[in-house]
Amino acid sequence: MGTVAPSHPPGIRSVAAPQPGGTVQGQHIETDRDADRSQQVRTIVKIRRPLFALLAAGALVLAACGDDIADEPADTDDAPEATGLLAELQEEGSVTVGVANEVPFGYVGDDGEVTGIAPDVASAVLAELGIEEMDAQVVEFGELIGGLQAGQFDMITAGMYITPERAEQIFFSDPDYCIPESLAVEEGNPFDIVDYESLVDNPDVIVAVASGTVEVDYLEDAGVPDEQVEVFGDIDGMYRALEAGEVDVVTGTAATVQTQVAARDGMEAVPGFFPIDEEGNEVFPCGGHGFADEDFRDAFNDVLNQFREDGTTLEIITAYEDFTEDDVELANTLTLEDFLD
Repeated sequence: MGTVAPSHPPGIRSVAAPQPGGTVQGQHIETDRDADRSQQVRTIVKIRRPLFALLAAGALVLAACGDDIADEPADTDDAPEATGLLAELQEEGSVTVGVANEVPFGYVGDDGEVTGIAPDVASAVLAELGIEEMDAQVVEFGELIGGLQAGQFDMITAGMYITPERAEQIFFSDPDYCIPESLAVEEGNPFDIVDYESLVDNPDVIVAVASGTVEVDYLEDAGVPDEQVEVFGDIDGMYRALEAGEVDVVTGTAATVQTQVAARDGMEAVPGFFPIDEEGNEVFPCGGHGFADEDFRDAFNDVLNQFREDGTTLEIITAYEDFTEDDVELANTLTLEDFLD
């Protein structure tokens, strides 16, 4: 049985917020982790108030486990005075982010306020930059980059995977987590689906994928024929189609799939796995935050990396049951450059 997602920081507001399909957190899907994964990586956005209470409590917990946590918030006093967009946002004390209503990455809860792993991390970072209020614009995942480029919002906090293709269009932060993929199937898994390659062995199976996601590429790399693929504009629509028997499989991250399955009847999640690219290499999907303004990204990244070092991101992200220390620690060994061609 799943657990309820951690509460969002106070004061978070949302705009144009359809409700996600289920907000219950599922159990983490275990996968094998190789010690040298960081050498093999080929993968893969307005909040108010920092998570001071959460982080303070988390520091005590991690200290008890032997981790060294900084006693003070990230020190940005010596940073040069901001200019451009960052200066404007600091003067306003407010930023607008784009989310795709995907649980648990970035979504609007039943209370109408934005929450999730990416908004929670961004909230803590932005507070250190003097930006304490966050508003959210909800769009389909495939519209996030276009919305950012069009100025619909100032950054993307949607758990977007870092890929070379996306990095040519927007500026990414360094990653803050890396997680496996999973697939939602009918309870009992009648077609014995275990990964993307097994879809090819079942030509009658129809698989749902969200537009603009890396899963589109994963299916192509695995050789899944186009006639087996049904593209959807939103996450909830895919799972409603599975419930109705219109598709047989739904793609997604292990966290999203497990969360959705925990909130619905008649389906299950296959064990987590890492996809294989065209060259036969294992792919490790890692999420970051997206920006249209490079200086804003750089300032955000400076604080994010302090948080990666002192355990702040670890505490925020592992508050979500679907995420483990391994997911965060792998990301902490990587930078944006590791994902670029």
